[in-house]
Amino acid sequence: MPDKLFFLVDPKDISEGKFFLNEIESNHLIKVLRKQIGIEIWLTDGIGSAYHAIVQNIQHNVVTGQILKIFPKYGENKVQIILGIGILKKDKTELAIEKATECGVKEIIPLVLDKCVKRDINHTRLLKISKSAVKQCGRSIIPIISKPNNLKELLSRYADIPILVCHDSGDYGINVVPKILEKQSKMLLLVGPEGDFSKEEIHLLKDHKANFINLGNRRLRSETAVIVALSQINLYSD
Repeated sequence: MPDKLFFLVDPKDISEGKFFLNEIESNHLIKVLRKQIGIEIWLTDGIGSAYHAIVQNIQHNVVTGQILKIFPKYGENKVQIILGIGILKKDKTELAIEKATECGVKEIIPLVLDKCVKRDINHTRLLKISKSAVKQCGRSIIPIISKPNNLKELLSRYADIPILVCHDSGDYGINVVPKILEKQSKMLLLVGPEGDFSKEEIHLLKDHKANFINLGNRRLRSETAVIVALSQINLYSD
């Protein structure tokens, strides 16, 4: 959406129909984009609302203006998708986080799995990437990026919602999603690391009645599987 410029705004910086942007966002509008007073922009507060607004004042490198209209849940999916993904090498994890954010996930949970080469994350860096993706795609919620979990912890926490596992042994295609959505508006999507899930992890997932989905007859990288699976799920859930 090239005609909509999105900026992050802290919810506490919106009051009585007015807003102001912090130093970073103001600098981006003034010095990078070279926009001036009178430009109409879009704001996202990261917790569920977007705002159509107009810039009315630029003083001491701080942008302020008027809210024109509020849009609750702007750019958000009807279905809450939680993504659990095995921790990948740095650039691949960052790509997966960026694209998962653009595809509308509500929470991203890095997983420490048996075949993970890397076992930690740079949370600050990943959150920055996610915030940038929120502005790029024009949505109103910044996904939660959780601390790394192991698989048992994750399955225990989300024992009451459907689990979809991307795996080439899957008996189902992504077209199983509509049937799942008949009873639930929330799902857990799991993608393994570079080395895939171990046999023990597969057994554990089967014990928790996970649905194994096959994304096609080509072997996909983990970060690609994230994009493909979420894009197809969105066809049924947007």
